[in-house]
Amino acid sequence: MTAFYDRHEIIATSPWFEGIPEDLLEKLVAAATVRAFPANSFVWTAGQQTTDIYAVLSGRLRIILASETGQEFALIDWEQGAWLGEQALGVEARSKLEVRVLEPSELMVIPRQAALEVGEAWPTMYRNLFRATWSNTRGLYEILDGVLFYPLRARVAGRVLGLIQAHGERVDDGIRINIKLSQNDFARLSMGSRQRVNRIFREWDQQGLVESRDDHLLIRDVAGLEREMVPFE
Repeated sequence: MTAFYDRHEIIATSPWFEGIPEDLLEKLVAAATVRAFPANSFVWTAGQQTTDIYAVLSGRLRIILASETGQEFALIDWEQGAWLGEQALGVEARSKLEVRVLEPSELMVIPRQAALEVGEAWPTMYRNLFRATWSNTRGLYEILDGVLFYPLRARVAGRVLGLIQAHGERVDDGIRINIKLSQNDFARLSMGSRQRVNRIFREWDQQGLVESRDDHLLIRDVAGLEREMVPFE
């Protein structure tokens, strides 16, 4: 059963619609629906033309760059509060990315046409979109910086350190990451092979940096993990 969500509040507090006039806000609220997505489904796939914009209400999504030969590079995971699909408001082109649902999720869906009509009446929406898109683009540059200039060990360490900020909980013997990620996930997120990532985690376990406990990561030495962030010489 779909949970109750205050669509008015969610849209009003979106960085895309900050400061929106009330009459246009109500127009978006009236057009918005809530849709449930099961785990391992897709919000959209590579090559598909997107026709809606979305707000993540619950669950977790992964943004993936996929090749025609089946290779994948996971860019980022999105959770509650994220907005996506802005390309539907700018160009009518097929997506280069796909959005996979990692765990059961609920998304608020606003049809492209409703958002375009709001943009025509209130051009400030596009300024807000520009700011939000630039923030996402900076994050993509940081990912590319890691892939191009840092070895795999540093890239995995960077992903773990990012998870500490987003999902870390301090416990008696370290910091626990409160979401489950397999070493296959880390391989995709850091663009490395599962075997090499497994070896890195075994070495970190032996060094007392990171250990796997009850399907979660326990970070025992954050400073030691930060020292792993060494670029190519």
